[in-house]
Amino acid sequence: MRPEEDPSVVMVFVDGLGIGRRDPAMNPLARFEGKVLALFQDDASPPLPRQGRCLPTDACLGVAGLPQSATGQATLFTGENAAGRLGIHLPGFPNRTLREMISCRSLFRRLREHGLEVTFANTYAPTFFERRPRWVSVTTVMCETAEVPLRRMEDLTTDRGLYFDFTNGVLRRRGWSVARRTPEEAAAVLGALSRDFHLTLYEYFLTDLVGHRGDIEEATEVVRLLDRFLDALVRRLDLRSTSLVVCSDHGNLEDKTVRTHTRNPVPTLLWGEIQDCFPETNDTLSLTEITPRIVRYLTEERRRDRLREESA
Repeated sequence: MRPEEDPSVVMVFVDGLGIGRRDPAMNPLARFEGKVLALFQDDASPPLPRQGRCLPTDACLGVAGLPQSATGQATLFTGENAAGRLGIHLPGFPNRTLREMISCRSLFRRLREHGLEVTFANTYAPTFFERRPRWVSVTTVMCETAEVPLRRMEDLTTDRGLYFDFTNGVLRRRGWSVARRTPEEAAAVLGALSRDFHLTLYEYFLTDLVGHRGDIEEATEVVRLLDRFLDALVRRLDLRSTSLVVCSDHGNLEDKTVRTHTRNPVPTLLWGEIQDCFPETNDTLSLTEITPRIVRYLTEERRRDRLREESA
C-alpha cells in the first residue's frame, strides 16, 4: 500500500498511436475535436487540459525498417534500445533475448527493487489462465518476472481492474455477462485503483488492432472513446501528488492509407510534477528515455519526502 504522502504515477500505454497529419481522409484523430488527442504534425494543436504537455518521441531507434511492438515495448518499458540490441524491429511478442532484458531491467523490476508498490491494471480473461498462450506480451513478461499479480475477472467485476477495452464491449460480444462501462466510469476505476500504488500501468491496444484492420470509421469511434477516457482521467487525478504519463510504442492508427505501422513520432503526454523530469522544450525524445525518467522521479521524490519528514 502506497503511503498517502508518496508521489505516484499513472501510466497509460496506447499501442500504435503516432502523430500524423491533420487530414480527415487519412487520420481518424482529425475527424473530431479531441480534448487530449488533437495531436498533429506541423500544426498548432490546441493546449492540453490542465497544463499537460506533448513531447514527440522517436520510435525508430536508429534501426532501419518500420518500428514494431515487441522491440518498441521492450524499449519503452526498460529504457534500453531493444531494436538496436537485436539489429531489427521485432513484431508481436518478445523473444528470449527480450524476455531476459525485461526480466532484468523492466520498469516494474526497478521500482520494486526500490521498495515501491506497482500494479498492472489490466484484467485477463479466464481463457488466458485455462489455455495459456505460447507467446505472451511484453507487459505480461514484465509482470511475471517482477512478481506483479495478474488481475482476473473478479477484479474487473469489483472495479479493481479494466479490460484492454475499457468499455467491456469486446467481452460482451464474446458472451461475457459484464456491465458496459462509459469512458468516464472506466477513468474513475483507474483513478481509484491508482491511489494504492506508486505506479499504475494500464495498456490499451484497440488502437493498434483497428489500425491494422483499415476501417477509418471504426478507428474514429475507438479514438473518440479513448479521448473521452483520457480527458476524464486527467480531470479526475490530483495532479499535486499523482502524475500522468500517456505513451505509445509506434505509429499506426494515425495513417489509414496503409495497414502497416508507420515511422511517425509517437506522443509522450505528461501531466503533474513528473514534467520537471523531462526536457522543457518540445525536442524529440527517444523511447529509451521514458522509463529512466519515471524511475528517477519516483525514487528521488520519495527520498526527498523522507528527508523532509526526518528534518521536521
